[in-house]
Parts: sequence; C-alpha cells; structure tokens
Amino acid sequence: MKTLHHVSIIFLILSMGFSTTLAFGHGLGGETHPPVSLDGRDVTLSIDISPSVFDKNDPERYITVNLSESKNQSIVEHVTFALEMTKDGEKIFRQLFHDDFGNLIIKVVNDGSDKIKINGDKSPAIDAWMKTATEPVIMTGPIFNSGGLYEYKVEILTADSDFNFLDKRLELVGAISLAEHNTYDVLDSERNTNQVNIMSYFDTINDFEFNSGSISFSMPFDWNQDFEQISVVHQEVIISQGFSEFLHTKYEAKVNGIQLGDVDVTIDDYSSDGRTVHIVLTQKELKQIREQAMQESTSQMYFELGPSNDAGLPLEAVTPDMKYRVWLSWEPKVIRAGENVTFFLKTDELFTDKSNKNIEYNVKISSDENQIYKEHFAGSVNTESPDSFQYNFSSDNIGTVKLDMFDIEGNSLSHVNFLVVVNPQDIAKFPIKLESISELNPDGGKYAVDLTWLPNTLELGKSEFIMSFYHKDTGLTVGDVTYDFVLIQNGTEIHRNSGVANGGETFENFVFVEKEVGDVTIRIEKIAGTDEYVEITVNVVPEFDLLVMLVLVVAFVIVVIVSKTEKKLTVYNNNLGFL
Repeated sequence: MKTLHHVSIIFLILSMGFSTTLAFGHGLGGETHPPVSLDGRDVTLSIDISPSVFDKNDPERYITVNLSESKNQSIVEHVTFALEMTKDGEKIFRQLFHDDFGNLIIKVVNDGSDKIKINGDKSPAIDAWMKTATEPVIMTGPIFNSGGLYEYKVEILTADSDFNFLDKRLELVGAISLAEHNTYDVLDSERNTNQVNIMSYFDTINDFEFNSGSISFSMPFDWNQDFEQISVVHQEVIISQGFSEFLHTKYEAKVNGIQLGDVDVTIDDYSSDGRTVHIVLTQKELKQIREQAMQESTSQMYFELGPSNDAGLPLEAVTPDMKYRVWLSWEPKVIRAGENVTFFLKTDELFTDKSNKNIEYNVKISSDENQIYKEHFAGSVNTESPDSFQYNFSSDNIGTVKLDMFDIEGNSLSHVNFLVVVNPQDIAKFPIKLESISELNPDGGKYAVDLTWLPNTLELGKSEFIMSFYHKDTGLTVGDVTYDFVLIQNGTEIHRNSGVANGGETFENFVFVEKEVGDVTIRIEKIAGTDEYVEITVNVVPEFDLLVMLVLVVAFVIVVIVSKTEKKLTVYNNNLGFL
C-alpha cells in the first residue's frame, strides 16, 4: 500500500514538471537543498522526518540530517549542527548536535510530557549532543504532537574536524510537511455511512463538512509569507470505494472561492482503498488566490471539492514499476445494470522508443471482492487504437466495482486498478411525493405535494414543473391553494413566483441558462398562506446529450433538505438512483 501511494505522489510531481529535489520548499517528509559552497567545495544538505505521516498512536519519529559532497556524494565528517525547529511561529527547540560521520540521527519520542529532555554523549570540542556507542541521540517531549508544517534552520559550525570551526557559519532554512491523516464518516443519500480521508501535507485540517454532494474544509495558512519558499501545497482527498455516489470521474475544486484549473485537480486509483483526488497548488496558483484572501483578511485556506458536470474520462494510472501508463474509458459514460458497456484500454510505455508492439495482459472485474469477470488479452501498446471488450453488469453489481489490468507481459509489478460505478437500471419515477414541514412544526406539516418535472432530466432551456397539493392525513385534494414557487442555487434565489393551484393542481415554467447548470433547489413554500414548505435538490445538466444526461440525471440527489432544526423531509419514492 505504501509503495503504491508513494508511486502516486512521485508520478504526480513528475507529471507537473517538478524536480524530485525540493529546494527551499515544503518537502513531503524530507528535503534536499541545492549545492552550497563550504571551504571551496560544493556540499549538499538533506533533512528527513520519518515516518512522514503523523499518527497519534505512534509516538516515535526519526530526524536525519546529512551533509555530503555534491560531486561524489561522500559524507562530510566531523560536522557540528545547530538545529532549530518551529511550528506555527513558535520555537520547539534549538540544540547543538555533532556526528563524526556527518550523518546525524535523532530519535524523537513524544512521551506526553511538557519539557524536552535529551539523552546522549557530548562532543569533546563543543557542548553538542552525540550518539552513544549503542544508541542515537534521543529527544523526548512535546516535539511532533501534530501534523502540519515544521520550519527548520540548520547551521554548520564545524566540518572535517571536531575543532575546525568555520569562520562563517553555513546556514540553511526550509520547511518539512509532516502529513496529517484525518478520517471522516459521511452519510450518503441513503443514510449509509462512508469514509472520506484527507491527507494534508501542509497543516492541520479543520471544519470538514459534506453537504449537497460536495465537501469543504479549511487549513491555517499565512497569506503574507514569501511564496518563493513554497514548492507546492498538496492535499489528498481519498474517497472510499463503497461511496459510489461520490465516486465521479472528474472533480472541480475551489480555494478561497477561486476556481482551480483541471491540471490542479487530478484523480488516481493507485490504492485499492478508494479514489484519490489530488489538489495541488503551485506558486502561480497561490499568488492568484492571495489577492482574494487578503481582501477577506483571512489566515485560512478554504477548500471546496465536488463533482464536475463534465465526464472525466479517460481515467489514468501508472504501474508501480513505472513501465506503463494506462488509460481507461467506457461507453456509455454512465454504466447501468442490464446494459452492455464497452471498456477501452490504451497502454503506453513510459521510457522506451515507444514503437508499436503487441503485449499480453489479464483483466478482471470484482464486485464486493468477488470476481465477476476475467479474461486474458493479446493487445497492443504505444498505439492510438485502444483495446476493448464488452460486459453487462447484473443488478447484483450495483455500486462500486474494481477493474484490474495486471500481469502485463507477465510482470507482477506491471498492474493498475480503476474504480467504476455501476448505477441502477431504473431512474426516478414520478411523481415524487413530498411532505411539508414548517418552522413551527419541524416534525411535519398538514400538506403533501406531488412533484413532476418535464423533461425528466432538467437541462438548458425550458422546463415545466407540475404540482398537486393535498392534505397529508386524508389524501384529499386541497382546492385553490396559494403557494410560492422558488428556485435556489448556491444559496441565492434565481426565481420566485406566487401562484394559485386551482383545484389543487398547477404548473410552473422556467428557462434554465448556462450559468444555472449544476445543483438547484426547488422550494414550494407559503402553502395555503402558512409557513409550510417542501424542498428538493435536483441537477441541471449542460445540454441534451444522452451520454452526459445519463451521467447526471439522477444526481438530483433527493436530499430533501431539512429545516433549521435539521429535520429531513420524508421522501416516499424509494426507486431513485444516485450517481
């Protein structure tokens, strides 16, 4: 698992054009500085914290500081280091350390105490801590008690000899991210519990929320700092593979209200744990967002992540041995049980002349860990023509399935996996029955509304909303009932009309324009002059395209919104499908 995760991060960085050497930036658990001059020769300093992911149940970490000659990588001996570490502007420690072989190792134990203690020997030349004959230098106390960004300063006092004090200290500064792993339980539209994990490589995550099919969270961030000291800000959102309605093929993200580009939001399925969404901000994006953040006088970075209206196919993955890059797509874009789907696999070699050639590999599909399909393929590589095969999923396969391509050319390390969502065959059936609630009576009102819309998939252009009002207790029609018909998007009303349902039945028309694509809340309020209302959230698709329509039609997530007391509306139709 760790190997695949690390492959994911490395390939992500390489694909964005970053060097694997992160200088003066925020390293992912470690950092290597560019060469600097020391007594007429170039030397390189590296610093590392291991393990690089914060785990409150694991109190032990190791700090490794290494000084070597850049030309031949030989270790500089008899080095005395002054090491200072801070977090959130507060100094954690500043101490002198010495290692005869220039490879300093410090064992750090967070023992719950409030004071730092150090065990080790002392250098004969200076009051600096050294390893003993059997143990490294050991520091105990409140040092690594949370994830986030740890800034450091390293000064070189001696080199080559215990008593060779440098005329001018060599000073290097930087920051290391100790990744923080947070797990959140999220209820889907059917009230099932799913997990969303966030791996933060910069600072502690706060204020996590899942609402209307999207997530949001925040992180402390100093917008006044020098961005030249930052390589990237990287967050990973890992969606558990059982969370089918949130497993989309493309996502959109905002930071402090600024929409990020497609290149900044990427997904991978390297891990079998779920789908990982990477949010990566470079210096360029940070500078663009800074102006907005400064206007708001905030010291936070606010993240929003939700599904895109566009299909993000093909999915892309790289084999752990870095030999192949594989793309997966399918038609139709929304897979439904009982319907034939054609899968397309395109494979390229990464580091060859990329000439067209034949390859052999295996493909299997698993549902709930049970294999439902397996086939051996004689395919091709480095060609624009993908390999393809067909499959028809049964109703037992609804939800998330895993597609594995493995044993490419007989190599066990040449494999990739993808998560695919299989949707129910039946879509929503109308009318949708909604019971009213009110501020005074959040447990339930007197009225019920049957709601239907045409076309059944809301899209750009004219739509018709058909409503029938009746008494909840008796089922009798409410005659000549007044109402307000309201459409809300992103908390703002985009339409309101007052009307009268003669004989308890009526309709409302509305023309959706391009800016109104996405989730829209239908609210029928002030029923019969009371404060009772019903609400439902639907999705407006960009255009009448069957493939796109099927991707999004049932993303009208009948999340029937609750009142201020957080009471949920009753939804009678149990035949709704969710993406």
